[in-house]
Amino acid sequence: MTIRIAVTGASGYIGQALLRCLDSQGHDTLAFARHATLAPSSRADWRIKPDGRPEASDLQGCDAVVHLAGRAHTRLAVQDGVDLFGLANRQLACATAVAAKAAGVPRFVQVSTLGVHGNWAAEPITEASALSGDTPYAQSKIAAESELAALLSTSGTSLTIVRPPMVYGAACPGNFPRLVKLVKSGIPLPFGSVRGIRSFIHVDNLASFLAFCAVTPSAHGTYVVGDGSDFELPDLIRAIAAGIGAPARLLPFPPAVLRLIARAIGRQREIDSLTRPMPVDWSKARTSGWTPPAAPGRALADSLISISAAV
Repeated sequence: MTIRIAVTGASGYIGQALLRCLDSQGHDTLAFARHATLAPSSRADWRIKPDGRPEASDLQGCDAVVHLAGRAHTRLAVQDGVDLFGLANRQLACATAVAAKAAGVPRFVQVSTLGVHGNWAAEPITEASALSGDTPYAQSKIAAESELAALLSTSGTSLTIVRPPMVYGAACPGNFPRLVKLVKSGIPLPFGSVRGIRSFIHVDNLASFLAFCAVTPSAHGTYVVGDGSDFELPDLIRAIAAGIGAPARLLPFPPAVLRLIARAIGRQREIDSLTRPMPVDWSKARTSGWTPPAAPGRALADSLISISAAV
């Protein structure tokens, strides 16, 4: 069944992957961006909104909105007294939901983050795990989730919240390409003694799940999503090294000492994100009727080719 789906943040990394997915499924796509873009999509109807906010009139006739627009991959939280994360991740999400509600859109999909549960966890994260807003980014996403639930609770617009772990894939931003660059450099890495699973998700699998939520009326509520891309750091480094044809140079070094050094130089969060576990239990998504289209091993191998060339 072909439906009309609006995507905010459509020119971003995940947005472009979602447009490709929706295009392949034959859906009618309305793509919102702040600036004119060259992002390829043969079917998308592009709308440029400098403030990022669709109006209700823009969303008339849409069957779903997938809200991706927001602020990430930056440390700047406040500028000229303005809460930048709150503005981009909470206020914009709520304004878009108000427009969707006024337009009578049946489904609103909010893309949140696994980071609302903190930076690490010993046990697999589920939808019921405690929230922990330990960064301005996570706090803004928690606030957005809460306010969206209140806004849409008495409307005809159902709310789906998706919490993905770290996203990887060809040309991805963030920490994943930084790790690939470190492995490619050949520098010995002091992570040989690190234990604990961290979960990732390939961008095409995340896009597929977002499309599933947009077209499936029963896919409402909150989802922690994954695709089986679960690694201990030394194993991930070995897989990266094998994928790019580089040696895996791992040194055994006590993780606790690494974290002490990181704290002393103001890099504790970055080291925690590498050396502490953060597994997900995505059984709710897995039993919803959705299947990840890209197998983790093949997806990682394909991604490393382009990432290695870029770094």
